[in-house]
Amino acid sequence: MVIPPAPVWGFADETGDVRRAPGSSRYLIVAIVLTRNPVPLRKAVVKTRKYLGKKLQDIPELKAWHTPKKVTKRLLRYIAELDVEIVAVVLDKQTFPACSDPEEWYRLVCAEAVRHCIERHECLRLTLDRRYTTHKLRSKLDDSIFIQATKASGEPTLHLFRIEHGDSVQEKGVQAADAVVWSLGQKYERGDDELYNIIKDKIVVEDVLGK
Repeated sequence: MVIPPAPVWGFADETGDVRRAPGSSRYLIVAIVLTRNPVPLRKAVVKTRKYLGKKLQDIPELKAWHTPKKVTKRLLRYIAELDVEIVAVVLDKQTFPACSDPEEWYRLVCAEAVRHCIERHECLRLTLDRRYTTHKLRSKLDDSIFIQATKASGEPTLHLFRIEHGDSVQEKGVQAADAVVWSLGQKYERGDDELYNIIKDKIVVEDVLGK
């Protein structure tokens, strides 16, 4: 009897947009936080919430873009203390070829990030932030990811890979990924690496597309 490898849990989120227009982001970034035990990662979010001020205590989830920087720093410090890996893929929209379907950029970046993960851990349980409300768009994203996963692992081990589209309000692992990808966004969009430096030692892949 062949015993399958222990699963690695992955929680993914993105920052940036898929447009090329004035006011759009230059970069589209997806980050995946990997861990063999998701409980401490989720607890890091719970602990961070205890330090929210009265005005923020009732917010349904931690979102770095509207959370005070000191709160995001605290969460990132908790994450940096855990046994986690971070995989990030960064697409430079100014230098990368345009697509007829702008969402194809997002699918590409997600798929590349997952490929890197599966090259490291073949048994992956991935939770993506639920970007799409329609089954059609979720299926197109899943198909793109599975194609890259197949390249990384091959058909015989692909059954060890699972995708979920989670509600970030409910899934605190995705909230942790939000803080991580926000730190990468600050580095690339603003040249501000203060948050990034907190978790940089946990980054095992930082792949920039369109150099």
